[in-house]
Formats: sequence, C-alpha cells, structure tokens
Amino acid sequence: MYQALVSFNYWTFIAQICNLLLQMFLFKKFLFEPVKKIIAQRQAEVGQLYSDAEEAKQSAEHDKAEYSEKLLAANEEAASIVRTATERAGRQGDEIVQEAQHKAQAMLKKADEDIALERAKAMNEIKNDISQMALDIAEKVVEKEIRAEDHKALIEDFIASVGEDA
Repeated sequence: MYQALVSFNYWTFIAQICNLLLQMFLFKKFLFEPVKKIIAQRQAEVGQLYSDAEEAKQSAEHDKAEYSEKLLAANEEAASIVRTATERAGRQGDEIVQEAQHKAQAMLKKADEDIALERAKAMNEIKNDISQMALDIAEKVVEKEIRAEDHKALIEDFIASVGEDA
C-alpha cells in the first residue's frame, strides 16, 4: 500500500504535465492578458495624472509669476500715486503759505495806511485844537478881535511850527 504512493506512473505523469500546460494556457489567455491590460490601463491613467499634475504645477508657477509681476506693478503704481499726491500737497501747501503771506503783507500795508491816516487825522485835530487854543489865548492876551486874514496867517504859522516839531 505504501508502495503505490512512491511508485512512478508515466501516463499519470504525462497527464499531469498536459494538465499543467492546459492550466497555464487558460490562465495566460483568460487571466494574465486581462490583468496586463488593466495594469497597462492603470499605468496610462497614472501617467496621465502625473502629466496633468505637472501641467497644473507649471500653470500655477506661471500664474504665480504673473501675479508677482502684477503685484509689483501695483506697488510701483501705488508708490507713484502717493509720491504725486505728496508733491501736489506740498505745492498746495506752499501756495497756501504764499497766499497767506501776501494777505498778511496786504493787511500790514493797510494797517500802516490806516495808522498813517489816523495819525494825520489826529494831527489835524490836534492842530485845530491847538490853533483854537492859541486863538483864544491870543484874544485874551490882546483882548481884541483879530481879523479873519490875520487869524488864518497865525494859524498857518502855528501849524507850520507844530508840523516842524512833530
């Protein structure tokens, strides 16, 4: 009985070999070929994903470079606008200061003119008052009536002498 397990039968060996070859053929035909196709398809999909990812990466880098350029241009434009506004504000400030200086000078000139006019008025009033006092004093001293021509001459002499003293 144990001997049948160890014995060698050629027909069984040939049948087993044929069975093995038949199984290999069937596996290759129905299993390995479809599996190879699926693997090849998946490799193509993975390759496509990698190429799409590379394209997306390049597109993102291009967009980033374009964004950086636009940001730099926007910063330069903003700096230019600020610089222009600062210059304009400086010019307007200078104009305002000059206008205020001109107004101040005009006001000083008008004040000087007003002072001169008031001084002249005050001097005239003082001259009139002084001439009236002088006339009153002269009348009392002389106790006589002075003619209008003499009066006028005395006033003008007195005014001239007061004007020289002032």
